[in-house]
Amino acid sequence: MNYLERATDEAGYPAMDFEAFYQQGISCFVWRLPKPLVRQAFKRVCADLQAKGNAVATWQVRAFVYGLSGRYQGGTRKRMAPEGYQWPSPPDRSWEMIVCVYPNGDCELDFVHPVSRMFWSDGNGFLALPTDDFARMGQWWFEEMGFEIMVMQPMMQAHVTDSVPPHLKLV
Repeated sequence: MNYLERATDEAGYPAMDFEAFYQQGISCFVWRLPKPLVRQAFKRVCADLQAKGNAVATWQVRAFVYGLSGRYQGGTRKRMAPEGYQWPSPPDRSWEMIVCVYPNGDCELDFVHPVSRMFWSDGNGFLALPTDDFARMGQWWFEEMGFEIMVMQPMMQAHVTDSVPPHLKLV
């Protein structure tokens, strides 16, 4: 059986087991994700399927690759990321990519260092995204693609005070 025959069910409607992988691949294609982020997106769609107690089949992997090529019945999908846009890569392996999401829906791409707890943007500014249209690339998209999300709460405050005597005693 050809894997493309699994794209629709008996009634001719899209088969969701195929569509999940195909659409994930298409999303990688249209936003020009680099290989590390494509692997991240693939792992995410596989984890979603496995969380439902299902195994990933070869035809689903092929559906992802088919989507990743940008092809569909009518030709090739149009890219949404501007020509020349390149996704940022960490300055070294110790930095991790993170998406900061604000209550108003804005998303900012950043790197965080897990040991020093420093944000790349503290000294360098936020990283450029391929679009400012959060209806196209918002928190929902980043979650689907397997990005680490940090929901920001700008109204929260932290302040340093003098140390408080411990209320527990050694026994």
